[in-house]
Amino acid sequence: MSSKNQLIDEILIESIIEKLKTALGLKNDTEVAKALESDPRLLGTWKKRGTVPYEKIIKLCIRKNINLQWLFSDGSSLPTICRDNGLVSEEDGYIKVPRYEVRASAGGGAIIHSEQIVDHLYFKAEWVKNALGIPRDFLVLISVQGDSMEPTLSNGDLILVDTRTSRVEDGAIYVVQYGDALLVKRLQKKYDGSVVIRSDNPLYEAEIIHGEDALNLIIVGRVVWAGGLI
Repeated sequence: MSSKNQLIDEILIESIIEKLKTALGLKNDTEVAKALESDPRLLGTWKKRGTVPYEKIIKLCIRKNINLQWLFSDGSSLPTICRDNGLVSEEDGYIKVPRYEVRASAGGGAIIHSEQIVDHLYFKAEWVKNALGIPRDFLVLISVQGDSMEPTLSNGDLILVDTRTSRVEDGAIYVVQYGDALLVKRLQKKYDGSVVIRSDNPLYEAEIIHGEDALNLIIVGRVVWAGGLI
C-alpha cells in the first residue's frame, strides 16, 4: 500500500473510532475497543495497518442501530460500506457483494457454495471500478479465522476476494482449497511445478506441496481488500 493510501486509511480509522464514540457515548479509544470485544492494545495496530475489525463493527452497529453508511463514509476514494438493510440500493450507485458463512483459516473449512450466503454488503460502485477494476460478479466476502497471517490479516477480518483468479502470482494472498481445508495464504509457484504455501506469521512454517498434491490445490480467489487494499 502506498504511503498516500496508508495515510488516507489512517484518517478513515480515526473517523470510525470517533464516530463510534459519538454514537455510543464513549469517552476514549479503550472504551471503543471494549465495545467491540477487542483487546484495547489492538487499537494501535488497527491505526498502523489502516484497518479495523469490520465484522465486529458491523455486528455492533446492528445491535446498537448505528447507520453503517454514516459510519464508514468519509467522502474519499475509500469504499463506503453499507449493510443490506433496504436503505441503499444499486440505483444509488452501489454494488451488492455476498458474504459467505465460511472462514478461511489454517484449519478446516469448506469450499464456497451459493447456499452459504448469509447476507450482503454494499460497496460504492465507483470505488470498485476505480480501485479494484474487478467485475462485480466475481467478488465475494468471507472472514479470516486464526492468526497465521498476522500482522497482515487478523482473526475476524472481513476479506474481499476476486474469484476470477485461477493462477498463482508470486507473493499475493489467496484463498485456496487444499483437501478439506479452506486457507488464506501467500503462494509461490516454483519452476518444478511445486507450490510454496506461506504464512505471514513467522511462528508458522512454510509448506511445499509437490506433484499431484500441487495440481489438487484449488485457487478460490485472490484477496484484494481487507479493510485496505492488498
